[in-house]
Amino acid sequence: MKARRFRSLASRVFPRVLATALMSAWQAPGSAATEPVEFDSRFLMRKPGQQVDVGRFARGDGVVPGDYTVDVYVNGDWLGRRLVRFDGPGDQAVPCVDEELLDQMNLTDAARTAARNAGQGACTQLGSLIGDASHTFDLSILRLDLSVPQAALRRSVQGYVDPRSWDGGVTSATLAYDLNTYRTRGAIDSSSTYLGLQAGLNLGNWHLRQRSMLNWQSAGGYRYQNIATYLQRDLPDLRGQLTLGDAFTEGIMFDSIGFRGVRLASDDRMLPSSLRGYAPLIRGIAQSNARVEVSQNGNKLYETSVAPGPFEINDLYATGYGGELTVRVTEADGRVHSFAVPYASVAQLLRPGAMRYSVAVGQARDALFTGKDMLVQATVQRGFTNLLTGYAGAVAMRDYQSGLAGLALNTRVGAFALDLTQARLDKAGVAGSSGSSARLSYSKFVPSTFTNLTLAAYRFSSSGFRSLRDALQARAPGEDGPRDFLAAGRRRSELQLTLNQHLGEKWGDLYLSGSSRDYWDRGGRTTQFQAGYNNRMRLFGTSVAYTIAASRQRDGVTGRMSNQIYASMSLPLGRSPQAPMLSLASTSGGPGGSMQQALLNGSALEDNSLSYGLSASRGQGGAMAGGNVQYRARAGTVSASLSRGSSYTQYAMGLRGAVVAHPGGVTLANDLGETVGIVEAKDAKGARVTNAPGVRVDGRGYAVIPYLTPYALNSVELDPKGLPLDVELSATRARIAPRANSVVMVRFATVAGRSAMVTVALPDGSHPPFGASVRDASGAEVGLVGQGGRALVRGVADTGSLDIRWGEQPDARCRLDYRLPERGQSSLSYFHLKAVCTMPEVSTALRP
Repeated sequence: MKARRFRSLASRVFPRVLATALMSAWQAPGSAATEPVEFDSRFLMRKPGQQVDVGRFARGDGVVPGDYTVDVYVNGDWLGRRLVRFDGPGDQAVPCVDEELLDQMNLTDAARTAARNAGQGACTQLGSLIGDASHTFDLSILRLDLSVPQAALRRSVQGYVDPRSWDGGVTSATLAYDLNTYRTRGAIDSSSTYLGLQAGLNLGNWHLRQRSMLNWQSAGGYRYQNIATYLQRDLPDLRGQLTLGDAFTEGIMFDSIGFRGVRLASDDRMLPSSLRGYAPLIRGIAQSNARVEVSQNGNKLYETSVAPGPFEINDLYATGYGGELTVRVTEADGRVHSFAVPYASVAQLLRPGAMRYSVAVGQARDALFTGKDMLVQATVQRGFTNLLTGYAGAVAMRDYQSGLAGLALNTRVGAFALDLTQARLDKAGVAGSSGSSARLSYSKFVPSTFTNLTLAAYRFSSSGFRSLRDALQARAPGEDGPRDFLAAGRRRSELQLTLNQHLGEKWGDLYLSGSSRDYWDRGGRTTQFQAGYNNRMRLFGTSVAYTIAASRQRDGVTGRMSNQIYASMSLPLGRSPQAPMLSLASTSGGPGGSMQQALLNGSALEDNSLSYGLSASRGQGGAMAGGNVQYRARAGTVSASLSRGSSYTQYAMGLRGAVVAHPGGVTLANDLGETVGIVEAKDAKGARVTNAPGVRVDGRGYAVIPYLTPYALNSVELDPKGLPLDVELSATRARIAPRANSVVMVRFATVAGRSAMVTVALPDGSHPPFGASVRDASGAEVGLVGQGGRALVRGVADTGSLDIRWGEQPDARCRLDYRLPERGQSSLSYFHLKAVCTMPEVSTALRP
């Protein structure tokens, strides 16, 4: 009895185990040096005397000759995507190494010469060119790994991407839009609409960009502003970007201002990631559904709608490395409060031998200046040793000249930067127009205490010093001629400090930031600082986050002090990933006075594409309630909010999206960013791009991937879940290294054809042996025979014939003709067919 049970169990288990082994061997990556795997065919259930050829499973790298577009890796580092010829007998073709591939492999001169001398014939294998070299090819993801001894390779740094692998993209046109409209009803009705546009045109390596905004207010009418229009291209040999048109000077050493002309500046993104040496992160608190505007030097850079509570803006476009940002928050009831965010860099240390440069020539173009004076600005930084970096710069325009020189030091007690600026303003009627300004910066991270002093800077300026912005303000027209810039206040000294302290896993984080400044031409000191504490605790069986923050500000003109204290706690209402979050907050003091808030925020649907929020608050202005909702679709994002107070009602709606015209047509997108990828996967409608939330392939086979990182490897992956059963992806992952501002095509090959589950029987009622190969009329393998003669075939035509083989002998094969039902006639996942497979020259029957 036990023996019969064991044999019965073995007859069921052994075929499944062997099937797993066969499929693993068939699909696993192979190697030119991989030892053959031996299978014992006696484990297969078959008729007496019937032989099964399992030799084709002995190696995992079975590749038929042909040209394949593959991702090439050398010792694990991506070399690029290129066309490689495979040649050889049967299905054991090997990659051919040509001159171009050798040139890209970063071989030493000796190894390169030896490989050239060894290369002979139409197809040369890697092992014959370089001793102890080998290859591995994974046909399922089209990845070719080349293993080369380190002695034959030049040393390359981590993150290095060969510039020859940078993809310049295709001819294309882009347009991103951001539309917001607001309406308030109350004692005073008001309406406003904002439309921000970013357009682009790519021709070869040249990129035309235009940024503009159109603003309408019920009280002031329309206002159009051309923020910037410029033509740009990269220059890899100079590791820089050439810009023609409207742009901004870099603010590392001098004030960042707009100009119209030519700029040539280095681009650190072209360096390997391990050798790379900035817009700031903006945090604030909204008391209702509010509008947030960010501006710099009078130019609006950003506008968005935020829900009540803390908000964060981390996607500002960089306009330079310096220049204070003004953040203006307009609440639903019309109250406005603003704050400033410093926009400056830390100590300018560079690696030994590294250099940054920038040269700009053109007409000054600034919101406070309407003249057309020529401006010339040049800066350079050079790393001399691990200890010392030097930097210098100069700026000149009519009646104004300034020069700067400085040193940055890397010491055990922290990083220092000290520079001196000398400036002269030759303006009639202005006394003391020559002066100097000294700046000392310090940065330090203490690992033992987790103390991060990210920026401590002190500047002192003499009474006659004029910055570039002072010079522009002096030329700006006032009511009675040129503006008296002395009345605006000339800074004498300024101190900035930012400190972050991690207190341990259980004790949270503490932060402190502040600034203080005084002036030559007026008394008083302007001071502001913020301090806060963040941590988490267990409450009601869940993790609760809480924050306590305080701020204090002193107006240097009025001497008035303003204090604000903020406390909040947040906890999830459930354990699911999409459980809503409840936040309770209390604010005391500040622009809005005391206020208590309750906020509920959550998300729903796949990829969290739907987000929502509810709020209720009570403060000095009375009670208020509101709600907001946002839906992120493939083609754009729609948002809406409603707030109602005791004396007003405010509505807001927003629409944001983009459109890209490329060689394959026109594709809608949710967002773009600077550098964009276009996925092309024909017939793969619904496939999800796993590393781009909310992005799916449309009905034409295209999808837009925003925010690619230029000059670095970007991995693009497709999830085949949701694809039609009649469509297969030949590969689900690709890697690209796009150039800045480019629109690159990321092509995924697809195989479109019918799929069916066929139960195959031989004329005597038995079944072809387990593991038999099923091939279509072209000889391509479309499936394998499993248990009970069942074979899942994919990628076949509506009608045709299938050839089933389980050996090389004439009687180890059979053929069947088939006809699949018309599409849509069956509700089954696969069409199920039963077929009698006959030996050669015998007719076939098939029935659904």
